[in-house]
Amino acid sequence: MHATAASKMIDAFHASHVEERQEVEMWLEPNGDSAVALEAVWSEGEHHRGHARAAMERLVALADRHGVMLSLVPKPLAPKGQGVDRAAPDGAALEAFYERLGFERSGGEFEGSPVLVRAPR
Repeated sequence: MHATAASKMIDAFHASHVEERQEVEMWLEPNGDSAVALEAVWSEGEHHRGHARAAMERLVALADRHGVMLSLVPKPLAPKGQGVDRAAPDGAALEAFYERLGFERSGGEFEGSPVLVRAPR
């Protein structure tokens, strides 16, 4: 079986993971040969410190380098742990965050939230 652009990009992203400085986790799923769905993103530390932006900028750069389309749904994950994290962004804030990274609405929806896509540049 040959490696696709999507699988190469995912491998490159995981290889660039810096364990002691990585504050964000991502679940990436290939969606065909040249598309990757960002299934989940969550912060292991405090919000609003730039960790998610740095991880997303790394992901976007690798997607561009490998010619991979990215897709995601800007929907907050269910709160983890005992209490609700009041600093976590809501759906509108997540959508605005991803739009600043070049994502656009695709016209589709998933569970009431818009599907966003970003073509490689």
